[in-house]
Amino acid sequence: MPAYNFKNMQVVPPAKDFIDIVLSKTQRQTPTVVHNGWSIQRIRQFYMRKVKFTAQNWTEKLTQILEDFPKVEDIHPFYSDLLNVLYDKDHYKLALGQLNTAKNIIDKLAQDYVRLLKYGDSLYRCKELKRAALGRMCTLMKGQDSSLKYLEQVRQHMSRLPGIDPNTRSLLLCGYPNVGKSSMMNILTRADVEVQPYAFTTKSLYVGHMDYRYMRWQVLDTPGILDRPLEERNTIEMQSITALAHLRCAVLYLVDISEQCGYSLTQQAALFHSIKPLFANKPLLIVVNKTDVRPLESLSVDEQKLLRDMESEARRISSGGEGGGPMWWQQQR
Repeated sequence: MPAYNFKNMQVVPPAKDFIDIVLSKTQRQTPTVVHNGWSIQRIRQFYMRKVKFTAQNWTEKLTQILEDFPKVEDIHPFYSDLLNVLYDKDHYKLALGQLNTAKNIIDKLAQDYVRLLKYGDSLYRCKELKRAALGRMCTLMKGQDSSLKYLEQVRQHMSRLPGIDPNTRSLLLCGYPNVGKSSMMNILTRADVEVQPYAFTTKSLYVGHMDYRYMRWQVLDTPGILDRPLEERNTIEMQSITALAHLRCAVLYLVDISEQCGYSLTQQAALFHSIKPLFANKPLLIVVNKTDVRPLESLSVDEQKLLRDMESEARRISSGGEGGGPMWWQQQR
């Protein structure tokens, strides 16, 4: 089972709907009529109950939102970095912090107005204090509209994230765009990842599962990575980098020797060596793809040397810096 399930998070309504929900509940679940002949003490209790009930409603709903959204510091580093890549960690924490502040201010407002209501000397004075209390709470929440809308967008996106378990045995497919990662994913698992003859068809992480030697494996298809500095990589590429950096997995680096992907073998080898630090302490296998289009024997001496260099480096990384067995696997198209 996935360690984190973001699909159960409740909808975050915009400020206008939020206010309507809370006030209509207050109207439904508290007395609505002040009868003639009531003592001033009873009138005070009547309006104090409304103020307390409304504040309690706000507190419960805001607390639910704050508990539903994961705290960046408390979750696995993979999800923490993924949140930062997809939604900007600072903006995310700021939005949750603003809602937490609003919750505390509403509690303080309720306490202040309940204290004032204790000294209300007429029906009119008590009614106006109640209106002022509810009005200030609603005005405060109207100011949180942008935070609520932002968190709802984050919730919708998070609910579509695949259920990746960072702690289970995993295979991770990586390489340049259009080298055959999604095709291999569909062969290994029952996943149905879209495959098209152009780059960046896969724009997010996909997960599938397969059984091998009576054990269940999680297979991750990552978006393609381009060979450029980290600060120039876009959100799509950074998802792959995040998975490589934080997940304990066996890595399959796919190489398209036919060069139909639009990138030469030299470029694919250069990418392999540039992201090599991310492979540290992980089993690593070089997967030579599309050998039916261009057999290995047809490669030039220089191209074969590039592949041998990648193989020896993969062997060194997989064995913790020592020599090991062959690190080849051929896959036809």
